[in-house]
Amino acid sequence: MAKVGIVYGSNAGDTKVVAEYIGQGFDSEVIDAKDLTIDFLIKYDKLIFAASTHGHGELQKDFRAKLDIIAEAEFGGKTLALVGVGGQVKHPTTFLDGLVEFLPLIRGAKLVGATDIDGYVFKNSLSFINGKFIGLAIDYKNDKDWQARADKWIESIKSEF
Repeated sequence: MAKVGIVYGSNAGDTKVVAEYIGQGFDSEVIDAKDLTIDFLIKYDKLIFAASTHGHGELQKDFRAKLDIIAEAEFGGKTLALVGVGGQVKHPTTFLDGLVEFLPLIRGAKLVGATDIDGYVFKNSLSFINGKFIGLAIDYKNDKDWQARADKWIESIKSEF
């Protein structure tokens, strides 16, 4: 298994906790989106982006500020997984919407780690496409079993990493 680069964007620290937890399941380097550089993206062929959604479905601000770097990167030959952290109860109409902002920028990457709805209840999510979330869905505050959900996801993508 190759070393995995994990980038998280977190306002209150929830996504940082989730990213660091996931990082324990891999040989990984975990960094804050504030510190993201093109060199980090070039360095790893296996990447995980973990981001929270805020406001009216916007990607976390530190990740949003680095979208130009992500757009500049070449993702051909890379494997990438997404992790969304959000609140299905507080934000049921924009649950994890911010994740879709990555999709047009990661052209060429092999996207892995789509997950089932698996007990979550929400009204709308742009990241719920063709009956699955485009990555791991975590409701850190309202899902007491989020770690078990993350463990299952880690095991499901290890063969890709």
